[in-house]
Amino acid sequence: LGKEPLEPLESIPGVIRVRAISFGQNGEPVPPSPPPASRFLALVPANEPDRPLDYGGRVQILGVELYSDKVTVNWRLAPEPDYEAVFAVELSEQEDDLEGLPDLQRSHMRQQLVHRLQMQRRFVRLSDDLGTEYQGRGGGSGGGGNEKRGHTDFLPGAPPEARYLTVTWGDDLQFAVQLPSDRA
Repeated sequence: LGKEPLEPLESIPGVIRVRAISFGQNGEPVPPSPPPASRFLALVPANEPDRPLDYGGRVQILGVELYSDKVTVNWRLAPEPDYEAVFAVELSEQEDDLEGLPDLQRSHMRQQLVHRLQMQRRFVRLSDDLGTEYQGRGGGSGGGGNEKRGHTDFLPGAPPEARYLTVTWGDDLQFAVQLPSDRA
C-alpha cells in the first residue's frame, strides 16, 4: 500500500487492543457522505390553534411544517404562563437552600431555576394515527414582552399513510392537525 508499517501496540494483560486505519486521499480520513437534503412538503394549520393554559397565559400552535425527513411544530405563548405556578413543586424544594440569603440573591437563584426548568421540560410532543414514534430533535425559541415564539423539530417525517397528527402541549392539551392526502 506504500505505507510504512506501524509500531505494534503495547500489550496489556487481559485487554484486546485494535487500531483502525483510514487510507483516504493523502492519508486524510474520508469524510462521511452528507445526508440527503430535507425537502419541504407542506405547511398545515392546527384545529382550534389558540387555547388557554391551566397556569395562565395562552398557547397557539401556529402551524406544522412537513418535510421529507422531519416535522416542525411552530408555537407561540402570548401571554406567557405563570412559571412560578408551573414549577411550584420544584421551587418549593429549593426553599431550604435559599434560607438566609439576601432577597436579591434569592430572587436571582429562583429565576435561574425557572429558566433551567423551562429549558429541560419537554412541553411539546407529537403523535399520529399510525403510532409513529416521533423523537424531539431540537428547535429554538425567543421573545420578550410576555410573549415567546418557537419551534420544535421531530424525527422522522410523517409517513405518507398518516391522516392526522396530534400536537400535545404540556400534559394533556391536544391540537389536531389534519394532514393533506397529496403530499409525497
